[in-house]
Amino acid sequence: MKTLTLLLLPIIGFSAFAQKSDSTHTHYKIIRGGMIEHSTELKSKRYIKNGESEIKSGRILVATGYYKDGERYGRWRFFNRKDTLEQIYNYTTKKLEYNLENERITISFDSLEIGDKVVKPAKIGGVTYAMNFLFGMFNRPYEFRNATGKAKIDYIFSLDENGTLLKYEIKVESAMYNNTETIKLSRLRPEDFLFTPAKRNGKYVKSKLIYSCEVNFDNRQINF
Repeated sequence: MKTLTLLLLPIIGFSAFAQKSDSTHTHYKIIRGGMIEHSTELKSKRYIKNGESEIKSGRILVATGYYKDGERYGRWRFFNRKDTLEQIYNYTTKKLEYNLENERITISFDSLEIGDKVVKPAKIGGVTYAMNFLFGMFNRPYEFRNATGKAKIDYIFSLDENGTLLKYEIKVESAMYNNTETIKLSRLRPEDFLFTPAKRNGKYVKSKLIYSCEVNFDNRQINF
């Protein structure tokens, strides 16, 4: 009887391990901008993300984190195309824990005095992942067809005191063409509206986050 019991233990252990492994499966899905998300689902809750997830643009890792019952949970890490950590955002506490400074980003306030203590707003998800979708809404004007030289492009995000996007404008300045286009907010998805709010002297305030870049007409490239 003792020998039989010992023989059964490995079988029972193996069965338990197999059941645990078979309770989840990895789901691959093409999301916005052609990025691919590798996420985990429970077989008992199909089509609902639970567990680890990673998002790639080609072979480049741009985000990692966890889902709980279909919602992002805990710390998510976002990376730029140089494989450098760009942002850590905690979806449970709704706190920005780290945000890499970007020289292309400037912040504007209605009024700012010398000595004011400021907390800058930020796009949840960072530049490479979240803002990249918003950049894609820029349509090159017809006037660019035969243009030469360079043009400056400002992506202007006007935010309320809670960090919610109120207005999105794209401003183009060049020797041959100048224009400011207001993007219809109906074109955006719910996550596009989410920024962390700005603070001045401990108080939440309205702000503008401006991302600036150049178009080089010689090679038809936008230099983000």
